[in-house]
Amino acid sequence: MSNLPRILIVSELSLSFSKDGSSANPTLFNLFENYPSELLMQYVPTLTLRDTPPSPPFEERVISFSSQYLPTIRNRLGIILNYLIDAINFQFIEWLSIPNKSQLKNFDPEIILVCPITPLCLIMGCKLMVEFDRPVLIYLMDNWMAYKRPTKWPYSFLQNLTHQYIQDLTNQILKQSVAWLMISEQLKDELSSRYKITPQASLVVHNPVVLSNKSLPNLEKKSINDIFRIAYAGSIQGMHYDALASVAEAVYELRSEGVQVELVVYTARGFWDFYKTQLQTWEVIYGSLIPYNELNEYLKCANLLLVATSFLPEYAHVIRSSILTKLTDYMATGIPIMSCGPSYSACNHFVNKWECGLVCETNNVPDVKAFIAKQMNNYSLNQIIAVNAFEVLKSQFEQFKVSNSLYYFIQKMALTN
Repeated sequence: MSNLPRILIVSELSLSFSKDGSSANPTLFNLFENYPSELLMQYVPTLTLRDTPPSPPFEERVISFSSQYLPTIRNRLGIILNYLIDAINFQFIEWLSIPNKSQLKNFDPEIILVCPITPLCLIMGCKLMVEFDRPVLIYLMDNWMAYKRPTKWPYSFLQNLTHQYIQDLTNQILKQSVAWLMISEQLKDELSSRYKITPQASLVVHNPVVLSNKSLPNLEKKSINDIFRIAYAGSIQGMHYDALASVAEAVYELRSEGVQVELVVYTARGFWDFYKTQLQTWEVIYGSLIPYNELNEYLKCANLLLVATSFLPEYAHVIRSSILTKLTDYMATGIPIMSCGPSYSACNHFVNKWECGLVCETNNVPDVKAFIAKQMNNYSLNQIIAVNAFEVLKSQFEQFKVSNSLYYFIQKMALTN
């Protein structure tokens, strides 16, 4: 594609891809891997640059800005004082001049893409929107702006002020963006309803998958003597754990009844160590963190691939709107997907829309047991679903197709100024 614009990406997520599988979120890298590197610059917090520096070919295409003028406190006192420290840091970012502004002006972006996952890049994105007379795109992966952690006076007062400040900034950037890029249709609708804004243009952008090195695996039924394996890959955050736990307990009870079934978790050691006491009680197997380029082969050894989204009300704002990266990665395996989460889960809606998996909308352990037992005897039907998932992936979420669609959209939006 010719005549692509110079694009400045503002995000706490760097264009980083870790072969060992430890990338926090590879979606941005996957989307822009084929964008001409000389036409792209990323603006990231200094901590992002330190912890997850961009991968080739973007390692030199980055400018950073300070985000912690006052350091956060990492002890019990910090639980109270970090609300105040965060608020002060946010104000410093807004009040002070834009760091490395001359480098940004030398790059001379033709369009700015703001992909905030915390208030830091939301604030900086709004500053750049004012500083540069350029079209701005907003890309959101979940509705993190809606969350307000319960706390007590006097910090509840400060938190309420900060929360309202974030709402005002979100309203500002959504209203003034030439287009919205969203991880799901549900997120677009929720933000449009909440802020009473209809986007000028919008595009739903999922995590794309490289299929050049993948093919539909052999679908022959495994030996009846094989253990039925459910596999879970990826991080284990609060927004995943309770759903994962309900499946783990259900599998454990089935095993206790003599059923040949197991749950294997492929995740970073830190996540496993945090939850291992309970998970080991349920005889969950730790499969370690598998390098991303090898993960597909490990997942092909499973019978079901688990997507877990929380049933807890405190995570509802994320679960309603965010589609997990692992979904499209799972679709490349030819193994049926089991999406366990509440009825409002965006992941469940995705699975139902594309008919690419099975949905379990309960965390009641006896019901989850019955669901798993049913799938153990549903091989033929489930393989039809797995084949359909792979075909949908090829037609809708293959990297080249998704990238081309995104780049064309960006090119079009750059001309709106």
